[in-house]
Amino acid sequence: MLTSSLEKAALAGHYASVNGILRMANTIFNNFRHHEAGFAPLLQQLFLKTDSLIDSAVSSGGGSAALLTPLLESQRLCCRIFFSLPEYFKDHMNEWMGVFNKCLSCNYPSLESTADGLELVDDLRSAVCDNINLYMDKYEEEFQRFVEGFALAVCTLLREVSKSPLRDQLATTAIKFLTTVSTTSAHHALFAGGIRDICQSIVIPNLCLREKDKQLFEMDFMEFIRRDMDGNTRRGIACELLKGLATYYKPQVTQVVSHEIHKLLSSFATNPAAQWEDKDCAIYLVLSLGADFFDVESFFANFIIPELQCPDVDSYPMLKAGSLKFLTMFCSHLPMQLFPELVRFLGAESNVVHSYAAICIEKLLLLKDEGGRSRYVGSDISPFLLQLMTSLLDRTESEENQYSIKCIMRVLGVAEITREVVDLCLGRLTTVFSQVVRKNPTFNHYIFESVAVLVRRACEGDISLITEFDASLFPRLKMILADDVREFIPYAFQLLAQLVELNIQPISPDYMDMLLLLLAPNPNWWRSHQVPALVRLLQAFLQKAPHEVTQKNLLGQVLGVFDKLVKTPSTVEQGCYVLNAVIEYMEYGVIAPYMTFVWSSLFTHLEQKKSVKLQKCLVIFISLFLVKHGPANLVDTMNAVQRNIFIAIVDRFWIPDLKLIMGTMEVKLTAVAATRLICETPALLDPAASKLWGGMVNSIVSLVSRPEQERAIDEPEMPDNTATFVNLYNVGRREVDPLQDITDPKHFFVTSLAMLSASHPGRYPWVIRYNLEKANQDALIKLCTAYNCAIV
Repeated sequence: MLTSSLEKAALAGHYASVNGILRMANTIFNNFRHHEAGFAPLLQQLFLKTDSLIDSAVSSGGGSAALLTPLLESQRLCCRIFFSLPEYFKDHMNEWMGVFNKCLSCNYPSLESTADGLELVDDLRSAVCDNINLYMDKYEEEFQRFVEGFALAVCTLLREVSKSPLRDQLATTAIKFLTTVSTTSAHHALFAGGIRDICQSIVIPNLCLREKDKQLFEMDFMEFIRRDMDGNTRRGIACELLKGLATYYKPQVTQVVSHEIHKLLSSFATNPAAQWEDKDCAIYLVLSLGADFFDVESFFANFIIPELQCPDVDSYPMLKAGSLKFLTMFCSHLPMQLFPELVRFLGAESNVVHSYAAICIEKLLLLKDEGGRSRYVGSDISPFLLQLMTSLLDRTESEENQYSIKCIMRVLGVAEITREVVDLCLGRLTTVFSQVVRKNPTFNHYIFESVAVLVRRACEGDISLITEFDASLFPRLKMILADDVREFIPYAFQLLAQLVELNIQPISPDYMDMLLLLLAPNPNWWRSHQVPALVRLLQAFLQKAPHEVTQKNLLGQVLGVFDKLVKTPSTVEQGCYVLNAVIEYMEYGVIAPYMTFVWSSLFTHLEQKKSVKLQKCLVIFISLFLVKHGPANLVDTMNAVQRNIFIAIVDRFWIPDLKLIMGTMEVKLTAVAATRLICETPALLDPAASKLWGGMVNSIVSLVSRPEQERAIDEPEMPDNTATFVNLYNVGRREVDPLQDITDPKHFFVTSLAMLSASHPGRYPWVIRYNLEKANQDALIKLCTAYNCAIV
């Protein structure tokens, strides 16, 4: 349909219809690339025909804008579709590349004399540059005969384009092509004699500030910073070209750029007020090549320090921003501590300057010296901590500045948290997240991280502060839940979990009311992205209030949550986390009446929806149950569901699935539990069960002797699992080791095995040899030798 319509319109020479069909085709091929279905030959035919029409128009007097506009628009669309169908046109390079070169080299005065016409011509040239860059990347060998011609055409074009403060798209796509060529071993020599010319006519002009940059700096600071950091701007792309040229011509590039930097700085020195942009350009030249090319410490001392120590933080704000970026990028190379200056810049009027100061402080606080020690600690920022926090909080309340709030989080993670700091920060931070949900999810996340780290660090120093946090945070978090603020509910649950864990027992009635609310039927709270946080809160209650759970007869409802979660593949693990917390913190007499329900639920789901996750969870749960409540209770509660089901579970799941376990704590738990199983369980010590006993030994040896990376890999994540859940790092749950008295599971295994073997001489070596794989036989011998144990 599309092909026949295009063929009819092309034959009629009706370019309004042709271009409408091409726009539709471009949309289709953007989404379904490489499925040309006969369209490509017709596209090529149309492209060459249109090129002939353009040649005729240009040769007969230049061609009017009205005549050329639909023709160049058609070529632009053909080029965009070409990009989606590169494989077909690889065999037709001659036909296309000649026209591509012509598009880059020819002028169209009637169009280029107007802004709209020039934009159309540049759009066509940008599409061509994208195509040749694609071919340079994908089909370098076939494309190499065209590279020199295109490099010449692009360089010539860029000398003109680089003079214009506009024409961004064409400048960036053309420079990207030159960068690709400059880093290719077969073609870099094309630039050997032109390094100086390229630097002066292409790199420097595109590095210089434009009015557009200044406007963005003033009007949209977040977008300015995003572009500046991404590097996907004319400045950033020009820097990449410079680095590309330096790949093979480092001495020449260093010499040329050093000369240009000297010229720019000399120009600035003659008249700083008028020529400050030259210094800005010089800074970006050093930034683009870095410490491998320049003495950054010397440059910093001579040209950056004066900007950072300038008393007026609001003078030449773009220069200040560039200087702060320089310090951020090279802070690991620079020995000076400049926190006082950075704190001053947090008070700058310019949001960009303030943000770059915040970014720099945050980066400095992450620096590590040899041995992993933090370069800067709380005492380094204590003298001006309150001023620093006040400046950051002022911007956080008035702007959705993710850089300010991230810096707050980092400072609170390092600073010495006093009651004065708590009083300053707590109310203002909670006020921010009590307001309407902000549009910036990164900002939202760091608000809650900042509160979490404030609570954690403050209570580490003074646990009595938990009362103050309860009074301030609990009502606001409760309101988030009551108002069903979907974006904030996962954060609210995590902060509540932190508060519960920090509370001194007994838990207050307000929190117990929250638990009752949590366990009440509320489908809104069981959205997939909220489940991990909800489970985290349940775990906290089970840890801190097991007696209250028992007294209020809530265990059945808690296990109902487990059953609900384990039914769904995407929340299986979360359901098992609830179950593990029950086993870990509740007394056996309380949980025993519910174990038939628990085992029935697990076994049913295992039969109906067997999965790697559920198999792993089962092994971990069984192991935890055994080490907490003993092998006898494990066997008895299982067999209460069905006669001898324990042996079936060991045979069908525990033995083969033990190899799935990963993680230091989990490996230790399951290895110790399996060891106790074979050494303490009468059902497995019976000679009739020797095959099962030997099979478990084989699995234990595999588990403890294989490197982590060689163990089984999880099945792929469910696509709708909990992708929108964001974990709060500072609320991270501290794993409690249920086997703190055992440090080495390998030692525990071989010594337990040796003791068992010594008590039954001659029985177990034969069973082990019969069941162990060859690799595991060798591994067991090494373990016994290492721990000086013998199996007799």
